[in-house]
Amino acid sequence: MPNAAPAASPSKSHTWHDEWQDLMRGIGGAAIIGTPLVYTMEMWQLATLLRPRTVLVLALLIIIVNIGYNYVSGFREDSGLRDAVLDAVESYALGAVFALVLLVLLRIVDSSTPLIDIACKTAVEALPLSLGISIANTQFRGGEDGAAPGSQDERVRHHPVLVDAGITVAGSLIFAFNVAPTEEIMLLATRATWVHLIAIIVFSLLLSYGIIFVAEFSGIQERRGAKGLLQRPVGETALGYVLALAVALGLVYAFHDVTFADSPYTTVAAMVVLGLPATIGGAAGRLLV
Repeated sequence: MPNAAPAASPSKSHTWHDEWQDLMRGIGGAAIIGTPLVYTMEMWQLATLLRPRTVLVLALLIIIVNIGYNYVSGFREDSGLRDAVLDAVESYALGAVFALVLLVLLRIVDSSTPLIDIACKTAVEALPLSLGISIANTQFRGGEDGAAPGSQDERVRHHPVLVDAGITVAGSLIFAFNVAPTEEIMLLATRATWVHLIAIIVFSLLLSYGIIFVAEFSGIQERRGAKGLLQRPVGETALGYVLALAVALGLVYAFHDVTFADSPYTTVAAMVVLGLPATIGGAAGRLLV
């Protein structure tokens, strides 16, 4: 008679202590990644100038990014799309609460501030904060509740390009968000010549390649042995840079009053200038996979 399969061990119940740890981990991630932007005047002004509809679109976009990031970096073995959606919404809601607390403490908003301005400022400041919460709850979850050994590896094997793309976009957003609202981006863009822009592009590509494939961080052998055009060093570097530029262009459109139709050179220059920190963030994100 064949031996009976061993019974699956019941999963550990999620206690209030675990909930408290998750909450504090998320707040810690939000504080580390997003707090500097709360101190940035451009973010306050941006939230006041943007239409509520635009703010809502930005919030939805960041939730979508969080969904993708939570899914490909799932820290529970049985986590699926539904869990990723719930975690993303929860991350943005917690980010909004944390943003509102900081805005009140720093007297950026008070009882005399119009309610619509408070809502817009809170929603805009919650964008990077929610990314910090997602990263903290997926990459830095410790103890027995940490990442399941095979959950993330399985997704990396089956969807390597999708995983790299999602992590690259998330990392690019986090790094570029810290400088995107500032006036210096447009100042540097207007001062840059084509020679400077080409040099920035070459430097960004070389830096991304060096961080991932030369610096000998963990997982380098697996990356060098990966198959597929977009998983080879040159292909992955090119894809990462294209995604970083896409993120940079989106942030330029969101934070600055410039369009390609009105100022094609300035728009491209701003995208390339902001693309450098976005590329660094994307490369850093891929190191986590």
